Amino acid sequence: MKRIALLATIILLVACEKEKKGYNIIADAPGFEDGTVVYVNAISESNRPTVIDSAVIQKDKFEINLGSPESSDFNYLTFKNSLGTMPGNVLFLAENNPIEMTIYKDSLRSSIVKGGKENELFFSYLNTIKAYGEKKINLNNKYQIASRLNEADKALQIAAKRESVIEDEKQYRKEFTEKNSNSLVAMIALGDLINLKILSGKEAKEKYTDLDDTLKTTRLGKNLNRLIGSVTSTPTPKRIDIGSEAQDFSAPTPDGKTLSLRESLGKVTIIDFWASWCKPCRMENPNVVKVYNKYHDKGLNIIGVSLDKKQQSWTKAIADDNLEWNHVSNLKFWQDPIAQAYGVRSIPATFILDEKGNVIAKNLRGPALEKKISELLGGKAL
Repeated sequence: MKRIALLATIILLVACEKEKKGYNIIADAPGFEDGTVVYVNAISESNRPTVIDSAVIQKDKFEINLGSPESSDFNYLTFKNSLGTMPGNVLFLAENNPIEMTIYKDSLRSSIVKGGKENELFFSYLNTIKAYGEKKINLNNKYQIASRLNEADKALQIAAKRESVIEDEKQYRKEFTEKNSNSLVAMIALGDLINLKILSGKEAKEKYTDLDDTLKTTRLGKNLNRLIGSVTSTPTPKRIDIGSEAQDFSAPTPDGKTLSLRESLGKVTIIDFWASWCKPCRMENPNVVKVYNKYHDKGLNIIGVSLDKKQQSWTKAIADDNLEWNHVSNLKFWQDPIAQAYGVRSIPATFILDEKGNVIAKNLRGPALEKKISELLGGKAL
């Protein structure tokens, strides 16, 4: 009888454990008014948000008990107080582990989420990418200051550091997907690599096959597979970077003719991506004019590629800024095929080519641009 009683107790305990399967969120929410409603939002297979639970904040705290998620995925919290729905949300990954949060009312995106391997990985990845972003912003600011002070050597050094940080970030993203192939977060990182055009469709597909099979059946896994399918169904342009050959292109000139890059090459050629609406571009134009006027007779050519949408705005800016070199534009804004082929995501952007059309430098401005052209064509810096 004792054995039967013990067996019954074990079965009951196992059953209770099964009933407890799921997870809970315990949160500190300082500054929120009592009665603020917290909603837990999930994303359905059709990629639509849906509210799956809610709680009420009392005395700067709330707790929500949730069932076991069918598969790990992103959920997010939204908040509604007496004034209505608050802007922003708190993102987290649903997994069968308790989650602790500290919610910052005035900066929801800065809230702290702890608990579970996937959340730990996700926020580690997010914080690392954020740190790289801050480094690039800091170096951009230093570059701008050095340029304004005509400190050409310093500007070149900063530009080199910025390129190094960019390469380090790319390498980190790649290694993250390789080291965490059994993690949901690896799919997010792989999607980033595709969208940032760091990986080709073929490379992304190879990495996708290395992911755990259980991940591929999730909503995020299916979305990633569709993304890979979309990029592999169209030819991937060769990445254009320092040391590679510049891709030839043709586009309309302001007078309606067609001009190619090959027709515009000099001993040194600058491809200058800009637009009339781009304030930093317009601020940089006087420096480019100065460099062009000094070195054009020595073999410097420039071809401006505008991301304008309106012909009149484009041609007026050319005249107003005295840009006396070759110009082309498809007038397609960020959908310009030349900008897309060159991977341009911000302007001004420059590619410096040698006489054979190979990229020897890029994204130099101010005195750093003048110093580089001086090194290539001779003469002292201005």
